[in-house]
Formats: sequence, structure tokens, C-alpha cells
Amino acid sequence: MKRVVLLAGILAMLAMAGPASAAIILDFGTGTAGTGGACTITATTASCSGVLVGVLTVINDGAASGTYLIDGGTQGVEGGVLNFFVSTTNPNLDTMTVIGSIDCMSGSGTGLPGGHCTAGDDTGHTQLVASGTTLMTESGPINGATITGSGGATATVNFGPGTADSKGQALLAALGLSTAGCVAGLCPGWDLTGFSISAQGSGTSYTAFSTDIADAQVPEPTSILLLGTVLVGVTRVIRRRVKA
Repeated sequence: MKRVVLLAGILAMLAMAGPASAAIILDFGTGTAGTGGACTITATTASCSGVLVGVLTVINDGAASGTYLIDGGTQGVEGGVLNFFVSTTNPNLDTMTVIGSIDCMSGSGTGLPGGHCTAGDDTGHTQLVASGTTLMTESGPINGATITGSGGATATVNFGPGTADSKGQALLAALGLSTAGCVAGLCPGWDLTGFSISAQGSGTSYTAFSTDIADAQVPEPTSILLLGTVLVGVTRVIRRRVKA
């Protein structure tokens, strides 16, 4: 009986810690926005402006989880823009910005769980964040940037994880996330966990045809503390059982 109670206690603690440690992920992608933007890519630098970004996928955010459309000014039409510069020799110059609106996505009237975007919102592409909003921005070194294929028919830029960036306050508010600590419409506390862009062209001039930008929310101190407490408790229990 004691073993059953002990096991139930451990499972309960892990269940509490699981949701607390599950990072919310915001993943920006091209969607069906298509090819766009002007890129200059060399062996050590990549600079792009006006790259089309059409969708935002939200993960681990309860009722707000799902896919949203990013428009560049025409409601319901994909085409927000990504501008960035990265240097593998001087990463302190690195910058990245995504600008656009957030609209309810599919047009099929399916909505999102919990009514975050109702069936009517979904059909009419209800705008949750106004056009021209800065949705994310990063300034400073982007970790682990690599540039491959420059000078050929295609080029790919990949960034490593762990780069701090900020999200637009309006975006976080629309998704029901905390905006505490936001300054001038931008909110810190996010990590750029991965970014890749593929482009076609020749020489150093390219046009982007595929992008993916994934961000994860940095765990709050209370979540880290809860998870740590659970792990310490489980470790002590295991040690006691071994000694017994």
C-alpha cells in the first residue's frame, strides 16, 4: 500500500511540473506566401529584406494553440515580412525583425479549441493584431550562424539555439500571454531556438523561397523552482528506497 501511495505522489508531482516546464513555442514560417524579398548572401554574411512570412504556429498555449495567418496589410492574405542581417565574423551586428498582422487562419470556419478564434472569426479572418506590428525582434549576436551554398544556385542560412529576442506586446496580449516587463511595445523573455532560410539565385543575389523561425518562451523562475523541487523530492525518495 505504501508503494502505491508513493508512486501516486511521484506521478502527481511530475504532472504538476510537466505543464510548468512546457515552453510555449511561436514558430513563424513561409506558409503559402510564396517567394519574396531581396537577399545578398556571401560566405560570411547574409542580408535579406522583405522576405515573405505567412503563418504563425503556436504550441503549448492552451486555447491559443493553433495556426494563424500573418498578413502584410491585406486582411486574410498571407505576406508579413522578415528583415535580417547576420555575420559569421561579427555577430554583434546581427539583427532580425518580423512585421505584420495576426489574423484567424483557415477560412474554413473550424475555429480553434476553446473558442480563441471562433468559427465566425476563422471564416472572416478576424484580425487579432493590427497590420504593421513588430511581431518579433532580435538585436545582437545570433548563436551558431552558418551560411552554406553562397555563390551557387541555392543558399541556406541556419542559426543555432539560445539567442535572446523580444516579442511584440500586442502579439502576446492577443495570445493571452503575460506582457509583464514589456517596454515600448516589446517584451523580452524569449529564445530564438532555430532559424533557417533557403534562397535561390546566383552570385550574391538571391530571393528567399522558404523560411522557418522558431522561438521558445524562457521558463519563469517559479516554473524552474517547481520543477527543481520535484526533482529533488523524487531523488530523495529513490535514495531512501535504495537504502531500505
